[in-house]
Amino acid sequence: MAAAEEEAAAAAEGDGEGGDEEALRALEEMVAELYRFKDSLRLGDNPQKGDNDTPMGDNNPTGDKNTPKGDKKTPTGDKNPPKSDTDPQKGDGGRLAALEEEMERTVQRMEAVHVSPQGRGRALLLRARALEAAPGGRGRAEAALGRALKLQPGLAPAWTRLGEARWSHGDITGATRCFQGALAHCDDPEAHRLLSMALRRGGSLQEGLAQAEAAVRCDPTAGSSWYVLGNAYVSLFFAGGQSPEAARRALGAYAQAEKIDPAAAANPDLHLNRATLLQYQERYGAALEGLARAAALAPEWAEPRMRHARLLDFLGRLCALLGNRGKVRGKRLRGLLGSLPPSLLGPLGGVPTLLGSLRFGANPGRALLGRVLFSLTPDEGVPLTLGVADGAGAVAAVSVFNAAPNWGVLVGDALGLPEPRLRQQLVQHQGKTFSFVSIRVPSPLSLVVNGRRPPPSAAAPPRLQCSNPPN
Repeated sequence: MAAAEEEAAAAAEGDGEGGDEEALRALEEMVAELYRFKDSLRLGDNPQKGDNDTPMGDNNPTGDKNTPKGDKKTPTGDKNPPKSDTDPQKGDGGRLAALEEEMERTVQRMEAVHVSPQGRGRALLLRARALEAAPGGRGRAEAALGRALKLQPGLAPAWTRLGEARWSHGDITGATRCFQGALAHCDDPEAHRLLSMALRRGGSLQEGLAQAEAAVRCDPTAGSSWYVLGNAYVSLFFAGGQSPEAARRALGAYAQAEKIDPAAAANPDLHLNRATLLQYQERYGAALEGLARAAALAPEWAEPRMRHARLLDFLGRLCALLGNRGKVRGKRLRGLLGSLPPSLLGPLGGVPTLLGSLRFGANPGRALLGRVLFSLTPDEGVPLTLGVADGAGAVAAVSVFNAAPNWGVLVGDALGLPEPRLRQQLVQHQGKTFSFVSIRVPSPLSLVVNGRRPPPSAAAPPRLQCSNPPN
């Protein structure tokens, strides 16, 4: 008798699951219809995107999304979901009110659809998706996700969405636990990506990199996974000593994302993040192209346009200052351009080499000695750029990275550079040409100023600062 009852219960449960599929498809279509309505309203995007880790000085990369924007699948499984919510701009008040009304009507219609207890968790997940369509429903959406997980703890998408909700409140620890909860039930690339971002936001860069690599292994065809991997390497580059290997891997990941996924190639964040790394590497032409591409893809986003204009202005001012010797004139200029005694090399020792005797690339065993003509710092604060003239009057731009904010040199100071690595910069962009010789210095502690090494306080400690603006 007991066996017969168990068979009947199992059959009833099976009927419930089978019957739920049609009901759940109906709910999915209601949610999809709601988001089509939302798209038709064309609510203004927030021009301050605020989704990136923002460079705040040396060693601060632009990383990936700080505030997750919802999973990358619509209820119907599409890979290109509607854009997530943005703060309403001027003139959007009426459209936002219309969206709130449509959201409430959709939720009421969904409540009229009968779903068995076995399908109730999935139904609540769809209800949460509908409530997320407008700002007024987000609190109820989070509550619906909590109920869904009580009914069905193994519902991985609910864990993911709940993690995003926690993140939106600034609860990175709670978000991390939710993403881990999703991965405990399903090896999902989206959960790996979000967990990578959360871990890095909390400072666990190596663990974040491991999760980004797991996302790529889980689905190598997802451009978004390669994009997050690139961001993970960028974070590691800036916080981990600017390893050339980390930079190479970051650029490779971005290139792969573009290659396999048109959506990734059209992601303005990717172009901005890569341009940040390229600018730090003093690959100015490629950086300008990336910033221009980001600005073209997101015309409403001010940051790429602003940074593009700033970089052009910096290069223009730098070339002008190099061309007129930092505006130093007359007797003072003649004094600065005279020969410098080798004793100013201090601990470097030996005989200084003139710029004209150096080759482009590495110059092992040689030292350059020159006078500082000017200093120039881009708006981002990195690098400290010095105009230096050698004893014969030849000039170069010396880029000093990882300098403390309160460290600097004066016009006329003697600067010794061991084993200088020269680069001929030739940047042509939007009808403008910038040409100059540059020398990259990884730290002020590599220099000799007026015959002495700078104090340890001249170097800035590695740091990673992130912003987490509201979504």
